[in-house]
Amino acid sequence: MSKGIQPRTLKGFKDYFTDDMKIRDFIRNTFKDLAKEYAFEPLETPALEYSELILGQSGQEAEKLYYRFKDQGNREVMLKYELMIPMCRAIAQNINNITFPYKRYQLQNVWRADNVQRGRLREFTQMDVDIIGSGSYIADAQVLQFGLEFLGKLGFSNYVVRINSRKIIQGILEALNIDLSQFENVYIAIDKLQKIGKEYVKEELVNKGIDEDSIEKMFSVIDANDIEQTGKILSKTEIGKEGVEEIKNILEILKNSGIEKKFVQFDLTLARGLASYTGAIWEYEIVDDNIGSVSGGGRYDRVIEKYIGRDIPATGTSFGLERLTEVLKDRDISKKILEESAEVLLIPLDQNSVSYTTGIAKELRQANIIANIYPDIQKLKVALKYADKKSIPWVIIIGENEVKERRVLLKNMIKKEQSLLTIKEVVEKISK
Repeated sequence: MSKGIQPRTLKGFKDYFTDDMKIRDFIRNTFKDLAKEYAFEPLETPALEYSELILGQSGQEAEKLYYRFKDQGNREVMLKYELMIPMCRAIAQNINNITFPYKRYQLQNVWRADNVQRGRLREFTQMDVDIIGSGSYIADAQVLQFGLEFLGKLGFSNYVVRINSRKIIQGILEALNIDLSQFENVYIAIDKLQKIGKEYVKEELVNKGIDEDSIEKMFSVIDANDIEQTGKILSKTEIGKEGVEEIKNILEILKNSGIEKKFVQFDLTLARGLASYTGAIWEYEIVDDNIGSVSGGGRYDRVIEKYIGRDIPATGTSFGLERLTEVLKDRDISKKILEESAEVLLIPLDQNSVSYTTGIAKELRQANIIANIYPDIQKLKVALKYADKKSIPWVIIIGENEVKERRVLLKNMIKKEQSLLTIKEVVEKISK
């Protein structure tokens, strides 16, 4: 006798069943609804892109994680690593049909050959909002405000957005006379400070050719972590001054928008690893239980330029659906999400009861009650066992007598109570 094919999933890829899907849908719907309130417009892009259009955009570290291959037509293609670069390609390709500033939101899967851990998979869903065609710090502030409000709507209370600027990091290099050819090495190393500590970062930078004295001076600036003091240190560098002024303006807008100071933090240790960032950068973190980062973003003014040869400024942020799902599953809010609205299992006891049962189900759905008809006519206890296993709180039993009297037998599976009612009485009872 054949054993059949063993069912399995690839490492880093996952199936999602009911409980996970309810939480995922709650997060997605919250994101979409808020994006619409902020006047962001929906966009979708293909899963596959020409490799040549994406390579060189995200930096060497990111490119190590690309899923690249040749298709049947011998074309070099890749699964999209993120949503941002394909969006920029789409905008460049349709540049004459888009009104700027263009505000877009997008929820789609991306693929990365990354190390697998809880909340970090190789196929996952990103949720992005971006503003394209505006170089203003006001656009950055709008995106930041959206993210803070989104986390609040998900039910979090203890979270923060950490903010810095690539311009400030470049300004530090200029102020300390560190060769600007080291810029990418520096921001990649700084981005690892909180993960591996100063000594390892220092070792990494020394190996890249930066002298220890310059590294120590850079650490002293970062350790101060004060926007005013940073502004004084960078007062003779144009790019650094510009970065400090933009961050100050962003912080002022967030403050005047009623966002409490505890939710916003200037942080010079934040650098972000992607090569495409050009200005303000940020990460959202859940402070409770040391959960850490759940989103990152920033300004990327030169990506679309690579496709069309002219500057199109852009800014945006990205949330990972799987990461947020794992975090919410450990919290009380998930219980409310999973409870959702009332559900009823309708059980016809014989073939003659099926038509009446179908009509009752339709009336329940019109009253916004989830109505599930048990499809197999067999022993009642089998259907009741199914309802019990699925934690369905209400059961409607319909047999010959119920059809004649135009009523139903409503059973409360939790209280183990039942009564003969009209459909109107059923709706009133369940909707309480």
